[in-house]
Amino acid sequence: MKINCRIVVLSLVLIGLPPLGAVAQITGPLLPYAVPPSGPQLSPPPGAQPIFAGQTVTSRQRPEFDPIGVHLGEFFWFPRAELDESYNSNIFATTTSPTYDLITALQPSFDLLSIFSRNALNLHGTSNLQIYADHPAQNTQDGSVSADGRLDVTAGSSFYGNAQVAHQHISYGSPNSPGNIAQPVTYSNYVARAGYVQGGRRLSYTVDLGVSAAQYNAALLVGGGLLPQSPQDITISDAALRANYEIIPDYEGYIRVGGSLYDYWHTVPGGTRPNSSVYRVNLGLQILPRHIIYGTAYVGYLVQNFAESGLGATSAPDYGGQLVWNVTRLTTLTFSGLRTFNTGTPSNGATALPGPAGNGYLASTVVANADHELLRNLLLNLSASYENDSFQGISRTDDVFTAGAGVRYLINRNLFLGGSFTHYQRNSTLAGASYSQNVVMLRVGTQF
Repeated sequence: MKINCRIVVLSLVLIGLPPLGAVAQITGPLLPYAVPPSGPQLSPPPGAQPIFAGQTVTSRQRPEFDPIGVHLGEFFWFPRAELDESYNSNIFATTTSPTYDLITALQPSFDLLSIFSRNALNLHGTSNLQIYADHPAQNTQDGSVSADGRLDVTAGSSFYGNAQVAHQHISYGSPNSPGNIAQPVTYSNYVARAGYVQGGRRLSYTVDLGVSAAQYNAALLVGGGLLPQSPQDITISDAALRANYEIIPDYEGYIRVGGSLYDYWHTVPGGTRPNSSVYRVNLGLQILPRHIIYGTAYVGYLVQNFAESGLGATSAPDYGGQLVWNVTRLTTLTFSGLRTFNTGTPSNGATALPGPAGNGYLASTVVANADHELLRNLLLNLSASYENDSFQGISRTDDVFTAGAGVRYLINRNLFLGGSFTHYQRNSTLAGASYSQNVVMLRVGTQF
């Protein structure tokens, strides 16, 4: 199903909750099915907007509040800008003696979307500049530029691809953030993907290939000196094949087989190079979004094998998916779950750090989200999540809980306000790794 511009605009400017923890890994989870990337499509004209059961509160078009965009030949340009003011009760994610601060964030972004009769080519850009009132050394400058496209072969088949270049940072409290650092670790991220989709038949399939790479910068230590982060530099190659079978209209069973190769560029001090391969197979059921309840659920098995036998292997049942329930036209509930390996480098005594500096771990996550349209231009959000992190090579298990609420008020098609509150709690068996945070955020944004 094509995604209209309303979906993407809301997803970018809606007052949402912070991500599940400060994930340091450069790789997104290896989903049980390959989803071709696509840019948002332009909204149909007023009076031509279908209402169907699969529409959610956030994806529903609101013509009087939707941005119009700027027409540039065969493209439409949608610029946006947001200004956030946040209070963080524990900016360094410490177990005791938390330090609070006020953080100002400026987030400009844009989508350049094609309107070709066939095929597609889109460009996206975003930046996030964070300024700390009392701790300017913690200021960060993140940003990314990406492009995606689609080449139609037939009415039901197409090639697709996307590429991204990004500069990111690892937040304090993330399992991959080393201790005793004076500033957050920064890294560059490069991603390229391509695939082929054959749909429109009772038996359809998708082939997906990708490669991603990350290069980490040295971290400044408290008291001076630099801590090299090059042992975390990595290239990840992956491939997946998914076959779908239409059981009855709108209900599809599928099988997906995928694999990933994790290749670290450098040997960790102590002679360890934790290269590994990950394999997973899943059986699932997908309900297409033309019903009040729709989504996908799957079960399967996943395995991670290290190239060095001394690092062992990890295998576990795999399960998850996402279900969307439109309780009414004003309320949408979303439930999702995922298990995935997150990258990292083993800890070692040479760095003299209190705890692991980036051990890999198996993360199991469940999320519940509720969106409600109180008024046509007033949207409310509640969210809760639980994550279990099981670390490799060390005796450590973390339980992460997140809960929050958000609101977004649409003043007109060019201006909106919002706010959110989030509580984050990490309980770890590793001494000094547990902490909690409370974040209150106010937002003003503009879009065209």
